[in-house]
Parts: sequence; structure tokens; C-alpha cells
Amino acid sequence: MKFVLRFGVLLAFVAPLHGAIFTNSADADAFVRSNAPAMNYGGAGALTVSGASSANIVYGLTNGIADTFIRFNALSMTTNFNALFGPNNWVISGAKLQVMEVGSPNNSIFDQGVGAFQIFWVADDNWIEGTGTPMNPTTDGIVYNDESALLTNITSLGTFTNSGTSTALLFPLTLTTNFVGNLRTGGEVTLFLTSVDPQIGFTFNSHSFGTVTNRPYLEISAMPQPVITSVNLSGSNLVLSVTNGAAGGIYDVLGSTNLTLPSDQWYPVVTSVLASSGNFTITITNAITPLVPASFFFLRTQ
Repeated sequence: MKFVLRFGVLLAFVAPLHGAIFTNSADADAFVRSNAPAMNYGGAGALTVSGASSANIVYGLTNGIADTFIRFNALSMTTNFNALFGPNNWVISGAKLQVMEVGSPNNSIFDQGVGAFQIFWVADDNWIEGTGTPMNPTTDGIVYNDESALLTNITSLGTFTNSGTSTALLFPLTLTTNFVGNLRTGGEVTLFLTSVDPQIGFTFNSHSFGTVTNRPYLEISAMPQPVITSVNLSGSNLVLSVTNGAAGGIYDVLGSTNLTLPSDQWYPVVTSVLASSGNFTITITNAITPLVPASFFFLRTQ
């Protein structure tokens, strides 16, 4: 939403609201294995991330690389945030993946070991979960051989470490532009988990696991769109006071002499303004001099 100013006159205002959190359950997940590259395990009650040299300690087996795909549907999330804050009048302020780790898995296909792994956002949601299990793998869904085609457009959301014990883990994800944009569309959102440490053996419950609360969840936090509450002159500068800024949020002020131009034709006046708390100010230097020829300004959330 644009908050448009003309020489200090506020033309748009939205009343401030508190933030909200919505939890999305997975609607599809599967792990894939380099040692069985044409086999599907989408019906398993667990997921796994294993490095090339990880092993199952109990059985003394090396199972090779294992990666995990998890897909969430964000429609209910966007519907709830639109109802709470108004259509598209909100910004995503946080995202966390919650999983229940299994410290001692009871199947020889799952390795053990503490180490680092990465979580990626994947643009391609066109994969099938399948029905394969560790004891009865199938060919009716995603397999390791599909990775090269699926992972052509991905973005890292962070590097994390498992615990090696049976406990709930919460991983805060980086809010990249494409990940946030995907969430806001209200469609399918795919995450891909893969090892960084070759000895990691990270097993956790899937969305097929019997206990609902132990399944993977994507927790999304949202805040109301930032609101310009006052505009003041300080010499030749224009000072905007803003509320509802998300901590760590990045905001731009764009300017134009023509209000009818599309936003991509407005030019940056102040860029990458970082909000350290809920309320902050933005100063447009020399806003009323020829140095800044704009007649109109608006605040944009990145």
C-alpha cells in the first residue's frame, strides 16, 4: 500500500494494529536418497537430512546423501491476515520452520549425527509426494533424480544445526524477497533441506506422523502495514514519523513529480531505511528545495 505525501500533506492513513502469528501445516513432504535415486519415500512417517559420510550407528550402515522436500499452502494464512489487517495491508515480519527431531530413529535407513544443514526456498512447487516408505519404496512421487530439474531457482533461507536428541526445533528463516513474495500470493511454498556437514544424520517427523503436534509447521508472523502518523518540516527537511515498523524491516521513500506514474517509475529519495523498533522516523533531506524536485512521496516496504 502506498502512503502518498504532497509537500507534507498526508493523503493516506491506516489505524495501527498489533501483529499476529499464523501456523501452516505441511500438505506434502518426502525425503530422497542418493543410494536409491529412483525410489520415492513420500509416505514415510519421518523425514531425513544426511551427509555423504553419515551412518546409522546402531546398524553400522552408511546410507549416503538424503535430502528433504516440504510443501506448505499459504492460502489460509493470507486469508486470515487479510481479514485481520485489511486486504494486503500487512507485511511479513518473521518465518520459522518447526520440526520434531527423532534422536534415535528405529529404522536402519535413517542416520545419526549432529551437524549443519541448509534450508532453501524453491520456486518450483510441481512435485508429487508419493506413497513410498522405507520398507516399501515406490516410484509414484519425487525421487533423488528429480533434484537437478527442481532446484534451478532456489534461495538460501539460512544454515542451521540439529540437536541429535528427540526434541522440538524451531529454525528462523531469512525473509528473502522471493520467499516473502511466494508466501503473500497464498499459494504453495516449497522448502528444501540438504546437508552442509557430510556427517549429519538429522531425522524428524513428517506430516504423515500420527501425533499432529509433532508434524512440521511453518510459523509466519505479520504486522500491519507501516503508517505515517505525522509529517513535519525541519528547516528544508521533511521528517516522517512512522508506526508499525517491523524490527529489522527495510523501507524506502520514493519520489515523483507526477502522481499518475506507476511506482516503478518513481525514483528513490531515501533507501534502505532500517527500523530498529516499532516506531521510527525518516528524514527527506532538502525536500523543499530544487535539490529534491519531487512533489509527491510515498513509503514502500521492501
